[in-house]
Amino acid sequence: MCGIIGYIGDRSLKEVLYNGLVKLEYRGYDSAGISVLSSEQNDNKIATFKATGKLHHLGEKIKNEKIIGHLGIGHTRWATHGVPSTVNSHPHNSSDNSISIVHNGIIENHAELRASLTQKGYKFLSATDTEVIVHLLDDNYTGDLAETLRKILPLLEGTYALACISVKEPDVLVCARKGSPLVVGLGKGENENKENFIASDVSAILEYTDQVIFLDDNEVVAIKKDQVKVWDENHNLKTIAPTTIEWTLETAEKGGYAHFTLKEIHEQPKVISDTLKGKIKGNSAVIDEINLSQEELENISKIHIVACGTSYHAGLTGKYIIESELRIPVEVDVASEFRYNNPIISSTDLVILISQSGETADTLAGLREAKKAGAKTIGIINVMGSNISREADGTIYTNAGLEVGVASTKAFTAQLIALYILTLFLGEKKASISEERRAYMIENLQKLPKMAEEILKMESTIAEKVSIFDGAISSIFIGRNINTAIACEGSLKLKEISYIHAEAYPSGELKHGSLALISDVCPLVAIATKSSTYDKVKSNIEEVKARGGKIITLATVGDKEIANISGEVIYVPEIDELFSPIVNVIPMQILAYYTATSRDLDVDKPRNLAKSVTVE
Repeated sequence: MCGIIGYIGDRSLKEVLYNGLVKLEYRGYDSAGISVLSSEQNDNKIATFKATGKLHHLGEKIKNEKIIGHLGIGHTRWATHGVPSTVNSHPHNSSDNSISIVHNGIIENHAELRASLTQKGYKFLSATDTEVIVHLLDDNYTGDLAETLRKILPLLEGTYALACISVKEPDVLVCARKGSPLVVGLGKGENENKENFIASDVSAILEYTDQVIFLDDNEVVAIKKDQVKVWDENHNLKTIAPTTIEWTLETAEKGGYAHFTLKEIHEQPKVISDTLKGKIKGNSAVIDEINLSQEELENISKIHIVACGTSYHAGLTGKYIIESELRIPVEVDVASEFRYNNPIISSTDLVILISQSGETADTLAGLREAKKAGAKTIGIINVMGSNISREADGTIYTNAGLEVGVASTKAFTAQLIALYILTLFLGEKKASISEERRAYMIENLQKLPKMAEEILKMESTIAEKVSIFDGAISSIFIGRNINTAIACEGSLKLKEISYIHAEAYPSGELKHGSLALISDVCPLVAIATKSSTYDKVKSNIEEVKARGGKIITLATVGDKEIANISGEVIYVPEIDELFSPIVNVIPMQILAYYTATSRDLDVDKPRNLAKSVTVE
């Protein structure tokens, strides 16, 4: 996710802004930039420096620049609208270079705002959603930047953390937030050395201050060297007591969590919301980045999904979603096997490539094989500008932000959401999903962020159940239908980070060999949430119980029968079976995480594994 830093004070602007961006590198980025209000010879003007790629490229650009001033903003960008490039990177400036802004988040109605501003004569240099904000500020400027920002915020649909500076008000840094984090750091200096900071999170400013104000949604703040004013959503001034941060810098980067993996598990409600944002309008799914004609979409007769590891499990889930809703046959292939199997592909086939990085070597090779055969291709990708996003006929961006933990968590749920969105999109284009059905599906999708939050509140309860793996040398995960893939993902998470061997099966397969493994050192993890095959799964659990097996079951809230046959039960909220993978996978992630930590293992960097596999 993008990062923001801002400073007003008498320290070296170059040093504070650049060091802050360095601290924010862990969030992930593809470009970076700073804007400073230069006050050389008392001639206030905005100087902006931007560069793509690694942060040191920006460092080289500003290294020999003489930057004199007391006010500036900086940004690391993770592309969501517009490919990674210098022109698309932040900060963005008004046409007369009098206002400069940085922005985290997504403005969903940017296209409509852009059209309106274009009619007024504003010229856009970038493809970003952010540039509309700086032109809105310019168009509505009242002589008071904070007042102007409060005025335009109701025009913005979506999420934002904003920081703005203006040559017309050289003594103030103005910010706002909604849905994206932003903190104010209170400087420790006194008298002539007074100063204040803003940042996406405290890691960027912790070396300067441990006194911070956490802003709430819809609040606007005006920051001077010696003063901080905060207005609530009703434009009333409010007083906020600062919080003292007692974290180390490393802990701050993790948001106070013990590991990045746990932090990323907890980010899933927001990631689900972010992936849905801008892609659902009314009862329709909107995907701007698919460059296929109506005729090409209508003629799709078969779908292939190609992916590796966790993304492959997302593909298995996608097969169930697509086939049940579109009634189109779907084949799911491990990317490393796809092109070597001499796949049968035609020009009316659609090949979906799923890759968090967009650079997975085997998946990229599968894309090229599909294009060679004349098939249409769509990538489900988290990184804009990656090879798959550039070469595919269309892309769905998951907006999950940087995922540091090697074992994928939030990227997986984002991929699932993208597959639901793609199914809705194709269903409308092919007239195979009615408007009523689409409305029902969208209603359920919009419930998922809240349900994910409910599950995360049960974290400590789930953590208490990891004793089932005490002494385990292996384990079996079972599910049925759409949740077979979630059993696979649960087993992968356990073996990735706890090093306990695990296998997953459709539950009906237990009696075809796997029951022989059941013992005190091989427990069963069963997904038995409310579904069309609930009774079947329950019978399979009873088979394991009859053989003295240790069992932990994922069940729907209110299910009293499961408690009679399972040693441990984790209860999750009830939702239509079609959407249960999102609800069911989060407890699996938490279970694996606490099993690994109980063994004192390096959860973020499991042995022998890499985050992105860019070689065969």
